[in-house]
Amino acid sequence: MTLTTGNSSRRGVTFFEVMVTAVVLSAGLVAIYRSFFIGVDYLDHLSRRLCALDLVEGRVAIIERDFRALNNIDVGPLDETVVLNGRLVAFKFSINLQPVDLLRTVFQLDIRLSWSERGRYQEIARSAYFSGVGAPDQPKGD
Repeated sequence: MTLTTGNSSRRGVTFFEVMVTAVVLSAGLVAIYRSFFIGVDYLDHLSRRLCALDLVEGRVAIIERDFRALNNIDVGPLDETVVLNGRLVAFKFSINLQPVDLLRTVFQLDIRLSWSERGRYQEIARSAYFSGVGAPDQPKGD
């Protein structure tokens, strides 16, 4: 019978190796989890921005149609609430239509649309110029 002592090769994993592996895997999972929610927040921001752009473009089209028809210009409601991703988003318009300097047949339309998003104030703006017709009646709601 032979009794061996000393340098026998051990097979297995030490507690330290298990803990290092757990820390590395946890850090990777936390990074994936965090990037997922950053992506969701960014998509939410983009959906609000796209909705705002759509609202502004629609309002410009309505005002231009009324302007070209020489009707009373109805700028519509200055506050609009939209449901996006299951949440209500309150948009607020600021609309200004005025002649450009001495040119009485060229008008500048400035529209600003603002909303609150995650405690921050967001805003987009658009300008348009209309010409070729006489001065329309004064806009309502401004």
